[in-house]
Amino acid sequence: MAAYLQKHPEDRISVVVSNTRNLAELLNLGEIDFALVEGYFEKKEFDYQVYSKENYVCACGPNSYEKLTKGGSVQPDLSQLLKERLLVREPGSGTREILEKNLKEKNYDIEDFFNLVQISNIHAIKSLAAADMGITFLYERAIQEEVRAGKLKLLPIEDFLIQHEFAFIWRKGSVFAPV
Repeated sequence: MAAYLQKHPEDRISVVVSNTRNLAELLNLGEIDFALVEGYFEKKEFDYQVYSKENYVCACGPNSYEKLTKGGSVQPDLSQLLKERLLVREPGSGTREILEKNLKEKNYDIEDFFNLVQISNIHAIKSLAAADMGITFLYERAIQEEVRAGKLKLLPIEDFLIQHEFAFIWRKGSVFAPV
């Protein structure tokens, strides 16, 4: 966005930050022209272009990491993490949908976790996880600064490796459609 604004200082831009479900609805209503989404969308309704493929990881605070990995010597499996508080985004969020889908493939549900805290703000989720208030599942890119600073730790989970695409989406037949 910064590079674009430098090249086009006269352009006016309106940016909406929301979850995947809301962005798809705004596209359908004609209120926005395109969206960058992380979650699942109806490919039959939208044209799209993959922007990136990202690692989807489990993260927690340093003390939680020490406890869950026994000082870094053990890699927990998903069933062991069900005893933890899960910090998760709101329904409609791509981040949450990806977790729900991948849990379902392992015959689990987010409701299987000991405790569930639902927050619609990723910064609040990261802060709570860094304070050892629970574990969370986010994109590695979204927490790279916190990991580098030692505020969050990546928690590898046995047999739970996930990658997911970020995509630009727009209505089929719009001006953004390939010619």
